[in-house]
Amino acid sequence: MSLKDKLEAAKEKAALREFEVTITETLEKVVTVMARNQCEAEEMVQDEWDSQVHILDAEHFTGVKFDAAPAKPELARGSKGKGESAL
Repeated sequence: MSLKDKLEAAKEKAALREFEVTITETLEKVVTVMARNQCEAEEMVQDEWDSQVHILDAEHFTGVKFDAAPAKPELARGSKGKGESAL
């Protein structure tokens, strides 16, 4: 690799920045219940969801969102990233 190629590669690398991109998928399902009020209805369905009565999967997919932000310096992130285990 020539000196010119090395300089060009160094320029390209210097122009790159690290970003953290959060992927958020949305799943939705409508559940109909009989209840005395809205709060009770939400509690009933949440209890059923907690008990795995309502399982949402790919057929309930309604959208995806991508949010990019400059990566935090390694010291600010700590020893593990979001979603990584400490093993």
